[in-house]
Amino acid sequence: MATSEDLSSQSNSTQTVKYDPKSQTVMLPNGLVSVAGVTVVTGGAELSCGSCMLAFGVWGTLVGLSVVALGLWDHLEYKNSGLSHLLALGLVLLLTSSSLVAVTFGLRSLMKKRRMMARRERAEANLVLVNDYAKVVLKRVTV
Repeated sequence: MATSEDLSSQSNSTQTVKYDPKSQTVMLPNGLVSVAGVTVVTGGAELSCGSCMLAFGVWGTLVGLSVVALGLWDHLEYKNSGLSHLLALGLVLLLTSSSLVAVTFGLRSLMKKRRMMARRERAEANLVLVNDYAKVVLKRVTV
């Protein structure tokens, strides 16, 4: 059983969270947790952000299309002057989610190009002897 002296000594400790960017660790008040530990705890969910963003964007676009259709029906049925709230909400949702899909595809294509360039550089780094006249690789390094 903890005495009042033990509790008072624990309450005096600093309650700050510190991050060390060099070692990528987070210092909590009661211990040390590394960033790799977060990956273990979450099951690597933070590494699949692009897949989640694409799924949310596609579903948001579908919901935005249906809300815009309903807003247009409401606008035409009741002859409202100006933009109805439902139509405005649908347009905002549609534009936001479709831009999310476009940004996700853009980032994926950029990352794919970077991976291809890195792969090409690694393949060129394996070349040892090239005949420039005949454009033939004479010897390769196998690792």
